[in-house]
Amino acid sequence: MRFAEFDDEELLTVVKPLAEHTENSWNQKSYEDFCLYLSDQFPEEEFNRQLEDSYDEFGIHTITDLVAIHRNPENVIVIWQVDFEKRKEPGLLMYCFIEREGKALIGGCTYHA
Repeated sequence: MRFAEFDDEELLTVVKPLAEHTENSWNQKSYEDFCLYLSDQFPEEEFNRQLEDSYDEFGIHTITDLVAIHRNPENVIVIWQVDFEKRKEPGLLMYCFIEREGKALIGGCTYHA
């Protein structure tokens, strides 16, 4: 798999299910599922801290419209709009995807609300 060879539609076919799985795992507060496609270890304490800091304020996250795809030599950044259960205004959801041993993995993710 080579991200650089994929057009936008092909790329999204590969990476969007990973992002949706990760967001659904966040919504279900499932640490094990949340980490399934991460390229590096993510401490459970940090997962729980982030849930505590923001879940009550924003609630469930839902990926909506694609905002941008940015290709770098080492990764691809995909930005989507994200809707929040408990907030009228949408936010931005940014995922960094990397390739490792022929597989797409999540190198990092963050949202801005």
